[in-house]
Amino acid sequence: MIRVATWNVEWATPGTERGSRIQSLIQELNADIFVLTEGSRELLPPGNVVDGGTDWGYEVKDAMRRKVLIWSRFALRDVGSSLQGEAPPGRFVAATAETPMGDVRILGVCIPWRDAHVRSGRRDRKPWEDHSLFLSALRIAVEQEPKPMVVAGDFNQRIPKGNQPLVVSTQLSECFDALQIPTGMVIDKPLIDHIAISKDLQSENLLVIPDHDSNGYLTDHRGAVVTISPSN
Repeated sequence: MIRVATWNVEWATPGTERGSRIQSLIQELNADIFVLTEGSRELLPPGNVVDGGTDWGYEVKDAMRRKVLIWSRFALRDVGSSLQGEAPPGRFVAATAETPMGDVRILGVCIPWRDAHVRSGRRDRKPWEDHSLFLSALRIAVEQEPKPMVVAGDFNQRIPKGNQPLVVSTQLSECFDALQIPTGMVIDKPLIDHIAISKDLQSENLLVIPDHDSNGYLTDHRGAVVTISPSN
């Protein structure tokens, strides 16, 4: 049984007041595996960390920033950071975690938001274009990577469906057709930060990470934590 978490921390900077509060909350969550998006390894506890690199098509002025990182208290091996096809770079990292319940393949993602490179960056995309390209490539990885598997990170779509176009909602569903998404059970205010697991795993104890604490604003995302174990 292991505890898996994911959260987009909206480029929180270590050493700032907001960054310090986020860092403390991450430690309090006591996860075994943490997929952090729009963050930096300096926000994470001591442990094993891999990331998707620094090139996601935008100018990066802060060298600490990463679109996606996997942190683990267990050893990580077989690291990869590229997808097949035309997937935008810098938004994917994969590694095998050597957990007490056996090897688990972890895929960390930060799927492009609807306006990636539309009105900023290269400005050469239509709405949802990079998002769709990434999902096409991710679907291949989900089908081909070893199981048991966890895919976690910023999906940039609400589950259950919100106001996103049906075509991209359907594409997301097809990408994860072979997996379960326990974080899709938050019905009252659906998440876009999600944890998906292969069907040889089961989950329990879903916890939503808040976007505010007693001192105020933390980030524009709510994260999630689930406990997973092998299916009976």
